Amino acid sequence: MKLFFRLALLVLFSFYLQSCGKGSNEISKIKEINQELEMASTYKEGFKALKEGDNIFAAKKFLEAELLFPQSIWAAKSALMSAYAYYKEDYYSEAVFNLERYLRTYPKDENQAYAYFLLAICNYETIEDETKDLRPIVEAKKKFEFILKNYPNSEFSVDAKFKVDLINDLLASKEMYIGRHYIKKEKWIAAINRFKYVLENYDTTIYTEEAIHRLVEI
Repeated sequence: MKLFFRLALLVLFSFYLQSCGKGSNEISKIKEINQELEMASTYKEGFKALKEGDNIFAAKKFLEAELLFPQSIWAAKSALMSAYAYYKEDYYSEAVFNLERYLRTYPKDENQAYAYFLLAICNYETIEDETKDLRPIVEAKKKFEFILKNYPNSEFSVDAKFKVDLINDLLASKEMYIGRHYIKKEKWIAAINRFKYVLENYDTTIYTEEAIHRLVEI
């Protein structure tokens, strides 16, 4: 009798556990659906703000949407859209930070090429001229070349090639600027080295002819 009672209790307990498991799964699914709906609503708010030109609010909403449901397929898109919203407001450092975070967090996302392109553009648009800080120029060139190497058939490759050519013109102009300065100071060897560097590394730029002329002149 005691054995029968224990078996009955075991059966009832097993049934209770199964019922609890089903209930927990259902609650979990309901929570997930609610999360997804909340994320979609927040994302729409961000998109609406972006269309209306309220870029900072849009960026915050996209980031909020990503945090609401990070396991969703829309999380990566939200991260990317927040970076784009910051870029639209000319908040380049915030855009770059979010783009780099996106690339680390979502390495398999299908929009990687666009992220690299936007990262390159953020650096490109902070370029002042050839006499100022070279870091944005160098960084932009690296990213554009990365696109040409890894995404040659993407919609961004043509513009990336065009931007690399423009950057090479800028870098060549810096070498020419320094070379002319050395001529004024009568530092002939240093000037020759600069003009040779232009011919060796930027021979497709508009400065090739002048570099040859300067070498002959010296």
